[in-house]
Amino acid sequence: MLNQTTTEFTVFPTYSLKPVPPLVPWVSDFHLSLVLPVAAYWLMSLVFWHIDKKGYFSEYRLHTPEEFKQRNRVTVAEVLRSVLIQQAVQTALGLFLGWATDAGDLCGREEYDIAVWAGRVHRARDAVPWILTLVGVDAKTLGRQIDVYTTSFHPTAAAAAEEKPLVALMNSFIYPHLNDGLTYGFAPWEIWAAKTIYWILDPAARFGIAIFFSDSWQYFWHRAMHSNKWIYRNLHAHHHKIYVPYAFGAFYNTLTEAFLVDTIGTTLSLMLSGLTIRQTMFFSTISVMKGVDDHCGYRLPWDPLQWLGEQDTRFHDVHHQSWGIKEQTEHTDSLIQPETTPQSNYSQLYTTFWDHVCGTVCDKSEEEIARLYAKGKMIAEEAESQRNKEKET
Repeated sequence: MLNQTTTEFTVFPTYSLKPVPPLVPWVSDFHLSLVLPVAAYWLMSLVFWHIDKKGYFSEYRLHTPEEFKQRNRVTVAEVLRSVLIQQAVQTALGLFLGWATDAGDLCGREEYDIAVWAGRVHRARDAVPWILTLVGVDAKTLGRQIDVYTTSFHPTAAAAAEEKPLVALMNSFIYPHLNDGLTYGFAPWEIWAAKTIYWILDPAARFGIAIFFSDSWQYFWHRAMHSNKWIYRNLHAHHHKIYVPYAFGAFYNTLTEAFLVDTIGTTLSLMLSGLTIRQTMFFSTISVMKGVDDHCGYRLPWDPLQWLGEQDTRFHDVHHQSWGIKEQTEHTDSLIQPETTPQSNYSQLYTTFWDHVCGTVCDKSEEEIARLYAKGKMIAEEAESQRNKEKET
């Protein structure tokens, strides 16, 4: 597909669209975007399973093996089966959506898009005098003062290209006609600014939109599931059979909850943000890894996924405790009865923005949280010891 556009500034470059070459020669980027998150889920889970079995980093473990045995209300086999079924259904749905929408990225118009951004930067530059007037600065007087300062400069296109960036920028504002003959009719700094926007700022903004929408969708659905007894009992209580979270239990949900919260939420966030297939691949994989990490049960100081902010393993683990979820829900954790059960820590994955805005961050002190964790460990160890004694007799 060829295209050429002209504007009052310049003739924009032509472009011809073609499919983006796949990252892996024998599989399309779209299919890779479905495979990578699943692969990342199980690879990370296996790493943490190995850490559990070998007893590594026990000083950073939030719960003891005894708690894992005594407090969880679902077997490992049930969790594995549920997660595998969920991932199979989500992958099948992804394949169907990809077939229905003919998903695939196209390339070839990068220079055109950069020129479009350069035109926007150019028009923004023309608005500078008007903006200066709004804040009480006379643009003409400022221009004359800068002109005096730059009398030693050579206002020619060739000289402008050799000058330091700041000088070139000043000359671009003072002598706009110097832009004639430069790349697509724009000054070098305008092309540089356009490339920065196109390759860095625009993708960053799209990722920001995807993160904010995804976090918002998950927060309010999660909170609703704890606020309504029927929704909790029929959709979300399944996940809270795990009081001692572990990595491959991260996606232990009912299919209905997985569809509402994960599938629809992620799909909408990708549509609203306009991420490409390759960007979607990155976003989905990191999101899955973050979900696994939040349930891993280890607060590792060198874990980069726990450097992203307050939303880390301990933050979400508090939500899984009987003393960290809403009182009206039906608890089955007989080992630790809640002393107080505030609505707390509903945020998932990236930020705790909505927890802070809505006042649902756990308000217990660090000392009180540490005491409750210690209490859980002590009770579980006593229960496990009693169980072993009964086996011996």
